[in-house]
Amino acid sequence: VTGNAKGIDEVLARVEAAVQPLEIAQFDLFDRRYQTSWEAAMAKFRENVAAIEEMLKRFMDESFTKLRSAEDTFNLLQKFRSIQENEAGQKLMERKTMDILAQYE
Repeated sequence: VTGNAKGIDEVLARVEAAVQPLEIAQFDLFDRRYQTSWEAAMAKFRENVAAIEEMLKRFMDESFTKLRSAEDTFNLLQKFRSIQENEAGQKLMERKTMDILAQYE
C-alpha cells in the first residue's frame, strides 16, 4: 500500500540488529555474575528500541502523507495496527485514526 518497501526493510533490519546482540551474547544471560554485562546489553537494547520506534513513527507519517484515498489510508492503518503492541505504538495509532476520521469531515 505504501509503495515504500525499502522503508519497511530498513525498519525490519534495525529490529533484527537490535535483537542480535542478545542472541549471541558471550555471557550467560541468566548468571548473576554477569549482571553488569546484562545491564549494559539491556541499556543498549532499550536505546535501539527507542530509535526504532522513532524511525517507525517517521516512516508511518511519511507513508500516510503519500496516500490519496481514505480507503488506502484506513487499510494501511489496519496493517500498522496489527504489528503495534506497545503503548507508544497504540498512541500513534489513535492519532492516525483521528487523522483519517478528519478526512471525512
